[in-house]
Amino acid sequence: MRKPSFNHMLALATTMAMVAGSQTVYSQQAASEVEEVTVTGYRATVLNSIDTKRQSDVVADVVDASAVGSLPQVSIADALGRIPGVTTVRDSGQSSQLNIRGMNGDFIQTTLNGREQATTSSYTESLRWMSFDQYPAELISQAAVYKTPKASHIEGGVAAVVELKTVNPLQAAKDHNFNAGVRLSHNDDATGDADGERYSMSYQGKFLDSTLGVALGYSSLTQPNNFDGSRAAADGQIGYASANSDFARAYQFQTGYGDDQRDAYMLTAVFQPNDVFKAQLDYFKSEFESEDKRHGVTVGGLSNASVTNGVISIGDPKTTGDSSPWIEARTEDQSTNADSESIGLNLEFQLTDTTTLTLDYTDSKGDKTRKDRLVSMHAYQFGTATGNLNGTTVTAPTWEELAGQTISIVENGEKTPTISFNDPNLLTSSNMRLSRYEEYPHVYTDEVESFKADLKQEVEMPLIKSFEAGVRVSERVFDSQRGTFLYGARDGQFSYVDGSGNWQSYCADNITDPFIACTPQEIDGFVSVGSVDGAPDHFVVNMQGLADELFGPGNYQGKQVFSRDWTFVESGALEEQTDAFYLMANLETELGSIPVTGNIGVRYVKSDVKSKGVQNVGAGNGEPITDDVGVTQTNYKYVEYGPEFSDTLPSLNLNFELSDNDVLRVAAAKVMGRPPAGQLKGGAGSWNGGDRGGNQYNVWTKGSPYLDPFRANQFDISYEHYFDNGGAVTVAGFWKDIESLVENISYNPAIQRDSNGNPVLDGSGNVIVTEDTLPIFQANGLEIPAGMVAGTYQTAVNNEKGGYIRGLELAGTYTFDSLPGIFGGLGATASYSFTQSEMEITGGSLFQDKLSLPGLSENVWSLTGFWDIGQFSTNLNVRYRDEYVLNMPVPGSSTPVLGQPYTTVDYQASYAFDNGVDVVFEITNVTDEPVVLSYGQEGRLGEYKTFGRQFYVGVNYKF
Repeated sequence: MRKPSFNHMLALATTMAMVAGSQTVYSQQAASEVEEVTVTGYRATVLNSIDTKRQSDVVADVVDASAVGSLPQVSIADALGRIPGVTTVRDSGQSSQLNIRGMNGDFIQTTLNGREQATTSSYTESLRWMSFDQYPAELISQAAVYKTPKASHIEGGVAAVVELKTVNPLQAAKDHNFNAGVRLSHNDDATGDADGERYSMSYQGKFLDSTLGVALGYSSLTQPNNFDGSRAAADGQIGYASANSDFARAYQFQTGYGDDQRDAYMLTAVFQPNDVFKAQLDYFKSEFESEDKRHGVTVGGLSNASVTNGVISIGDPKTTGDSSPWIEARTEDQSTNADSESIGLNLEFQLTDTTTLTLDYTDSKGDKTRKDRLVSMHAYQFGTATGNLNGTTVTAPTWEELAGQTISIVENGEKTPTISFNDPNLLTSSNMRLSRYEEYPHVYTDEVESFKADLKQEVEMPLIKSFEAGVRVSERVFDSQRGTFLYGARDGQFSYVDGSGNWQSYCADNITDPFIACTPQEIDGFVSVGSVDGAPDHFVVNMQGLADELFGPGNYQGKQVFSRDWTFVESGALEEQTDAFYLMANLETELGSIPVTGNIGVRYVKSDVKSKGVQNVGAGNGEPITDDVGVTQTNYKYVEYGPEFSDTLPSLNLNFELSDNDVLRVAAAKVMGRPPAGQLKGGAGSWNGGDRGGNQYNVWTKGSPYLDPFRANQFDISYEHYFDNGGAVTVAGFWKDIESLVENISYNPAIQRDSNGNPVLDGSGNVIVTEDTLPIFQANGLEIPAGMVAGTYQTAVNNEKGGYIRGLELAGTYTFDSLPGIFGGLGATASYSFTQSEMEITGGSLFQDKLSLPGLSENVWSLTGFWDIGQFSTNLNVRYRDEYVLNMPVPGSSTPVLGQPYTTVDYQASYAFDNGVDVVFEITNVTDEPVVLSYGQEGRLGEYKTFGRQFYVGVNYKF
């Protein structure tokens, strides 16, 4: 399909503006004839959300169905981001992950129609938090954030439970209801195709005398996925060696381009032939392909660079690792495919007038793949030499990176610096060759299958109006598969004759099959010239074409190889089997003249966690395993181990109706949430040697299944005043006491040492150990190979550094009905959250000091002004969040970085015709707010990215 041009969008926007302008005149004339002006639009959706919040039996905030459908975002994340205490993490310029009350997505439970959902958020390891960009706003009828739990809620929401709902067609307004929408988009900073489109269609119908309801929905999205930016890092070289470093360890200048394409489908069928039986089938599927191509300039190996008058010289190009600077033009493909699918069946039986039995089954699957392909190009010089090679005199070509290169870097605070070379055409010259081709494919899967039964019994008792009891049995499996394909050297290849007349050569990896000799490869015919902010022009390579030409189609797929044993260790599964039971009483009484409602209950959760993977147990101690290049080793064995644990989770919610317009809510609960799945996987790699000798057995792991869940006690209080015109003011306070956090640690045996620091030996010549690590190995299910002694153990553990998170939330909505004429359509909604915590995490290699809890911003606020004039509606939203800690993905793991404060602005206007047609104009990220991350040095570059403004014009139709 041909993409719409921005001129078409502009024409549509102009038409809409003309119609809106004529409506304004009409409304002014009408105002002189009638005093009361009926307003709808955005105001109505805000007030509907407030009314739903008012009816809740817990502390909650809600985004109403029509509000979700009318907001400009392509997913529901930004709509939820306007709720008090909720913030978003922006990825590619749009919101994907939620932070709630100072905690990141690891602490949030997300359900769809009350059912736990599989995730597609994994990137460098298996994750548990939900990618909300998987869910299009058009197919969700309501989104709620339950900030206090009740016993019937599925466990896991330490921060909150986010509940998404699809429609019930039997509750539709008419027998047949149809909605369709088209929105064209334009990004003003896109490198590739700047235009996109969204299409949506939905239908709700009632049949068989309104006993059968069917709802169908489809949403399609295509939009630019782009960024421009830089970072003080490249691969494993991240940040600054010290505060006094002249430069970062590496610099990367990149521009990203591609398209996000999402197709989502929804089906709901409800059959309710009478008052005693109802069956509902729900199906939801989302396919999200994110094309993420990148190109730019990378300068690495600056840790030991020699700097003279601000100029860095390459020095000896015949070095390996990070020991000498190098310059490269790099092209990447970080494209991902994410598929989410969920099916659920709910059966409700009205056994008696007062007894209801509900049975529910769900199967939810999430699949995520990432290409992770990189191509590095360097400038080379070539020659010929004669020298000794394995006792034979050989005359052959020589090559090394082009000598005499220099680099000049001018930093620009937190923004993109400027880099230049003594040869400005270096990266587009005839000397450029392929240095390195590499792929690290990621495959992650997540599946949740569960069954639950709930029984509700209404009673006539002084304090209790009903009892609820239930059981839920579930099995969840996270799996991951890693691999790699490697050819060449990212830091440059070389082959030369040294001063002694011997051949020396370097090529970091070569697992080609059929074998191709390692040499800088020609790139003619596969490159074009690209530009990026802050750096010279450079070659951009056609990766697919070059790989097919060099290696042959299909000969460069990712492989599991023992030379990169992490491909085995980082592969494996985590199985969680959970049995949960709850008992809850729903309360209805009076305290004096004050009506009191709420619930009190307890939930019991029993979990069985098993990690499946491989463990390095030493040569000859394992089982024969053959890797993908035909190498067989016996130093690994497949393992399965993990604990069982249980939690008892009491909860109380009390709602005091102080007056017709005032509600006081008080809640207390114990909550739990499981650690990230990647930190529970127990695969283990190993190495030998250390202070205890060559038979010292050392282990590194991605984590441990023996990690305890996040557990917390919490207390909430909320005062809510509701105005007669539908607005409200709320004040809420919360306090959470979290027992512990997860951190990475290295256990080392304590060795007795002499005054010179050397190990002390006993009479048998063995090192004297004052504190052995053997008990730690045993406690985590790891075996010490025969003839070996326990050494270092690197893993993830529960620390003893828990503490409080506490905060205050203010929110208000007011409509100015009393103003004359068209001004009666004015309204505003605002929220402010203050959150603080004593808990800290280690700063990793980037921060010497401790950091606050990931996801916590002390100050967050949101302000929306709206104006409805007859059928014309417009609103402007401004959101701000303080600095926050973000777990940034790094190869095979993540590291904390500090996100800088930001303010985002979104605008929307719409006009509704009487015939069911709406026209819409929207701008997101009006101020082109960048994402700025700090890598530990205040006022210096960490990461700086801009994404551009996104413009939308569209038409909706309903009948």
